[in-house]
Amino acid sequence: MKDFLFEFYFYKTLINTNDEVKKINQLSKNNNNIALFSVQQTMGRGRINRKWISRKGDLTCSFLINREFKLKEIGQINLWFSHILLSLLKKKFPKQKFKIKWPNDIYLEDRKLAGILIETIILKNNIQNLIIGLGLNFVSSPKNLENKTISISYFAKKQNPINFFILLTNEINDSLKKFKKFSFKIDKHYLQNFKDFGKTIKIKSKGKIFKGIFFGIGNNGEMILKINDKTNIISFGDMI
Repeated sequence: MKDFLFEFYFYKTLINTNDEVKKINQLSKNNNNIALFSVQQTMGRGRINRKWISRKGDLTCSFLINREFKLKEIGQINLWFSHILLSLLKKKFPKQKFKIKWPNDIYLEDRKLAGILIETIILKNNIQNLIIGLGLNFVSSPKNLENKTISISYFAKKQNPINFFILLTNEINDSLKKFKKFSFKIDKHYLQNFKDFGKTIKIKSKGKIFKGIFFGIGNNGEMILKINDKTNIISFGDMI
């Protein structure tokens, strides 16, 4: 298909899907985009060197987009992918109230359902290509973690992660075909997609903890926190 922008790769088991995408891209000479699925991933990772625990039956996949982006667009890329994933989940499971937990986790009922890890190769202040790793709990909900978890099997039976992966790749493909620049209308309607919007929250950033009202999201994906009637912009951190 001429209008399809990705090459598919399927594996039974991998150590890490993001690492495998990097290897494929290094060996390839055609600079195509890559959509990679593994039935099982043995050493998944999340943000800030955290582990992502999954088992056979969960969705573990990665996407490599061979396109140059400006470094300042990384926050917009995060919003873009989170929005595509959230929209597909809502389409597939319309009765569930999924939310984005800033900066890029998907939650349901105060429990973590999915995590996104974005990695980049940067040259001369430009992103040369983009790797997006996704872990989505289809069957497992690991215990004794920093955050409580939930799986799709909690509310929907006999779901196939490969089918979801293909649907997600199609959504990403369609979005990239129309791509001109990352642009979001960040209004109150859009902000309702975020967990705890309008509530008092805590953010851990650069070794400090900030407490304030979740006031908004900036155009580059920053958290806007209102502390003592003053707005504070936080570009990187975790809600705790």
